[in-house]
Amino acid sequence: MRSRFLLWIALALGAPAPVAAIPAPDPAQCSVEPVVVGCSSGALIGDGFRVTVRDQTGATMAGSVVTVGMPSSVHPYTSQVGFTQVTCTSHKIYNVTNGFGDVVFQPRVGGYANSPSVQVVADGVLLRTVVVRSTDIDADGATAVGDFNLFRLNFLFAPAAQETDYDESGATDVGDFNVFRQIFLNDVPGTPCP
Repeated sequence: MRSRFLLWIALALGAPAPVAAIPAPDPAQCSVEPVVVGCSSGALIGDGFRVTVRDQTGATMAGSVVTVGMPSSVHPYTSQVGFTQVTCTSHKIYNVTNGFGDVVFQPRVGGYANSPSVQVVADGVLLRTVVVRSTDIDADGATAVGDFNLFRLNFLFAPAAQETDYDESGATDVGDFNVFRQIFLNDVPGTPCP
């Protein structure tokens, strides 16, 4: 009773009311896949690029804005799948977590980065830096003959090449050929951001 009375006095005198702390994402509690795998059509490859946002207590955070910032060598397309949005000037795609703190991206991107240079951020907090690859290897807006030739060279002569390991098995192999083939045969070209 006394604390309530003191609160009323503080409010009457113009003191600010105590504000509940807004939880922030805790990178140690969040889940971020190590590789962004995209394509020209936005088809779901594997289970998509998944991020789960949690606070320091491990509680999932619904409504968090998750941003995936691409390096300059990777070009998101001007049109994305579902509710994912794009900001071409900064090469970022973003979406909002669902009621379970999860978001799944089916990124339409071209190009690749074999070193961890893709920044995954939730509500302004850096969660992880990951790598990215796409079936649109040359980033021209389609998974086409030029990409097939690049894939073929890796498949036959450089199976350790990361940029064509779409199933994340550690090698460019038959599983990756199957992924590439499906996108190549059902391609939906798009416009990459400059």
